[in-house]
Amino acid sequence: MRKMIICNIPMKANVDLAVYESDDKSLPMPDRSISYPINGFLEMTLSSEDEVKLIFLAKTDAYSHATQNVQNFLREFQVMNERIGARVEHVVIESAFEETQDVHEALLDRLVDAIEDGTHIQADITYGPKDMVPVLFTALNFAEKFLDCSVDNIVYGKANFENGRVVNTKICDMVPLYSLGAVTNIIKSNGSAKAREMLKNLLSI
Repeated sequence: MRKMIICNIPMKANVDLAVYESDDKSLPMPDRSISYPINGFLEMTLSSEDEVKLIFLAKTDAYSHATQNVQNFLREFQVMNERIGARVEHVVIESAFEETQDVHEALLDRLVDAIEDGTHIQADITYGPKDMVPVLFTALNFAEKFLDCSVDNIVYGKANFENGRVVNTKICDMVPLYSLGAVTNIIKSNGSAKAREMLKNLLSI
């Protein structure tokens, strides 16, 4: 199977290792510490028949450690893939750590260009600046509508912090959050009261 794995790369140094618990049988995780939740999920779900394209979204500035973190991700991935044997390639999409329309539009353009038609997409939104998620969700929506892609998983490594260290770590699937954006697109109403009623009905299904 051809898979696109899109991962938001952190800018900070020294990404924490943690064992991520899972309450969802569709999100199996290994019982060992990892830095990137998607790597644990891939370790449990990839096969030697898979062809994987890793797409890294990296924000850069004078203080960013994103370049080193990409290498750390690849090392962690390669260790687990030695046993699996999936075929892998990777692409790094860098963009400036600036909150401007030009930067966001350029990132969206490059990300869509990197997504291949007809592929299964999995993403990790655990790390990265806040602007990365809406840009990623827009690209995923475009890929579903026009590129014949399916968004299979959007993982997020939830954690609490105690004395600056992560604790109580858990993997979550954020596809339901991503799907909320589609809810308002299907509502057709000229009045606010009717629109509110339709939204409540859709959310109760």
